[in-house]
Amino acid sequence: MMKEQEGLCGIAEAIRQAGGQEKLGERLGVSQQAVSLWLGQGWVPAKRAKAIEREFAIPRTSLINPELIELVGARA
Repeated sequence: MMKEQEGLCGIAEAIRQAGGQEKLGERLGVSQQAVSLWLGQGWVPAKRAKAIEREFAIPRTSLINPELIELVGARA
């Protein structure tokens, strides 16, 4: 449960910084519905995590699927 919350915090912070789901989607070239899906699942695709990290200074380890972090042994 904690890992899901950490992932959720990363995408929620990106949404906050962008000024909402629609604005984040516009900045990333995706729909608001895609951003809503990411928020619901608690993580974003790795390709989008890099862009969010670059644009909002949010570590990609707080954005990507926690199973990937466990798989490669990365630390948040």
